[in-house]
Amino acid sequence: MNFPRDSLMQIGDLAAKAGVTSRTIRYYEELGLVEPEERTGGGFRLYSQSQLRRLRIVQSLKDLGFALERIRELFNLQNGAESGGGLAMALVAHLEEQDRHIDERIREYMLMRERNKKAIEILNGCLCCTVKVLERDCHRCETYRGHDAVPDLIECTIYESRAGLRSSK
Repeated sequence: MNFPRDSLMQIGDLAAKAGVTSRTIRYYEELGLVEPEERTGGGFRLYSQSQLRRLRIVQSLKDLGFALERIRELFNLQNGAESGGGLAMALVAHLEEQDRHIDERIREYMLMRERNKKAIEILNGCLCCTVKVLERDCHRCETYRGHDAVPDLIECTIYESRAGLRSSK
């Protein structure tokens, strides 16, 4: 498609309008997600408004959790579909797969929330602790020992302070 030369933009202008870096655009170009409309005699990439729209679609789908490979597959679906129904069926399959990924992420976030709640519960019991940080051994504390599973965030902090205690002796 021929565009008037003055309506084309260089990669830096495209990046600024899309809110990404020039490096990101070059990476997307390597993956086949965007491509310049043409190149100048000096090798500069020139992009059209349609490439800007395509880049915004890529960013939007990426924000929704779609992997770049999946986005490329979505762009290529039209090429493999013989009918509108076939295209719709392929899109439904992709969206159902994305729903499964979303459900998995929701489960992971719920687990993270439970771990955070547990950490807050334990740490609320530590608010009245007056023992100096480098002199304490939380593993001997009743508040700490009263919990069967201590979240990693707390455990790594305690481990680091105990390691510091050993090295200062």
